[in-house]
Amino acid sequence: MARRDRDEEPKWGKRTPPKAERASAAEALEAEERRKAAGISKSAEAMRAPSPRMLGEKSRFVGIDLGLATALAVYGRDGRLELVRSRHFQSRDALRAAAGAMLDEIPHIYSVIIEGGGELAEAWTRAAVHRGIHVRSVHANDWRPTLLLARERRDGAAAKAHATKLAAQVVAWSETKGLVGTLGHDAAEAILVGLFGVVQAGWLRELPKFRH
Repeated sequence: MARRDRDEEPKWGKRTPPKAERASAAEALEAEERRKAAGISKSAEAMRAPSPRMLGEKSRFVGIDLGLATALAVYGRDGRLELVRSRHFQSRDALRAAAGAMLDEIPHIYSVIIEGGGELAEAWTRAAVHRGIHVRSVHANDWRPTLLLARERRDGAAAKAHATKLAAQVVAWSETKGLVGTLGHDAAEAILVGLFGVVQAGWLRELPKFRH
């Protein structure tokens, strides 16, 4: 029998990579195959990825209340409400198609906070990430305990009614122009989830004393 070359590595001596490494390698291979199929080089794909937006004096924070009746509340760098936009869509597909354009209509968006989840939240998230905008999703149970008293959120109807009253106080405190009349539930909740977001982000050091 011929002597095994000393430089030859025995087959039983090869190390099996950990599961995490194998999964990572498989994902990288799949990504490379997708790029090749699309005719996109790795460097070109990197150039397409948007850079995160920088925080500045003109930066804006947007609160979104999900639904076919969608509302966006826009806050300035000082933490005060600047404007509210509402729009009703006939279908989920129509909303998904319009999400990016609605964000493009508002200059200097730095961050977006969405109330809700599911397919509609994913549509807004994709639109924001594609533009380099920081985005997060929360639920009503996340922000209501911060902004509403326990007795004001004993049930859904009470919470919506008190949210509308509190949102009107936010409008008055912010001296927001162009908002006349009673706010709809979607606009009110967009205002409050946006307020929750700017406080958590540190744009406001604390909640204004609306009730005093």
